Amino acid sequence: MKEGMSVVSAVLLTFVVISWGLSWYAMGLQIGDVPPLVSVAYRFLISAILLIGYLVVSGRFRFIRWQHHGRLIALGFCLFSMNYYCFYVAAGFLPSGVLSVIFATAAIMGAFNQRLFFGKALSGRILLGAVLGVVGLLLLTWGSIVVADTTKVGILLVLPFLGTYLFSLGNLVSARLSQDDDLPNVVAYGMVYGTVICFAICLALGLPFPIPNDLVYLGSLAYLAVFATVLGFIAYLSLVNREGVARASYATVLFPIVAMLVSTWFEGFQWTLLAILGVALALGGTVLVFSKPKTAKRVF
Repeated sequence: MKEGMSVVSAVLLTFVVISWGLSWYAMGLQIGDVPPLVSVAYRFLISAILLIGYLVVSGRFRFIRWQHHGRLIALGFCLFSMNYYCFYVAAGFLPSGVLSVIFATAAIMGAFNQRLFFGKALSGRILLGAVLGVVGLLLLTWGSIVVADTTKVGILLVLPFLGTYLFSLGNLVSARLSQDDDLPNVVAYGMVYGTVICFAICLALGLPFPIPNDLVYLGSLAYLAVFATVLGFIAYLSLVNREGVARASYATVLFPIVAMLVSTWFEGFQWTLLAILGVALALGGTVLVFSKPKTAKRVF
């Protein structure tokens, strides 16, 4: 449908927004006795097994040429390991909803990456969106920054933004790989390499691999691996195939709203005037980057 979403597409979009929106709170439940990098390794080990199993059963599994595996390793590093490690560590200091809003600015970072690596000009709309996003995030995180001790300020300022930037770089790598290979298989291979990277670093650092009996941890791990990663990914790809990248990408604007509501209910996030203005500016900046010029057809 060109003008409006079909019922199936609306259901897919709703599932993606809710599953990804809840994932940030579930990620916060992983923080505790298990080292963050080990939790990331567990998550993508399960996800990779499930996704590859789905591809094999559905007859869609394909072998990717060895010449492309260097990029697949880069994909695993940027998209399925170190980016999430940054967020898992930051989750010990920032509310999950705030992290989700920071992550939503991946679209803004992606636009600047297009300029940096491919020389694509930045429009005034994108620059304005970037300014709004930066100001909004500063306002949103200000309350957490001013109450943190000086040793934590660097983590508050750097890690979630580094994780988001790694994600935006991973998107460039996946876009290049998907020109020659099937995207679900690209993601499956990327998950495998991301898992290997996580376990390799854990072993090099001598980190333990505990498996807690805590049902909260195990439940959140199952949710993240199955719903937020595998099913969320399949639903998102299906939405892209049905509606195109532009419409599907609006999920990244909508799911932080769910995450902020969850953070308010379960984490006691305190809404101040600065926080409200910050969320509005940050998400508004992302919408500007996604939106088409006025001459283009409407998105919804």
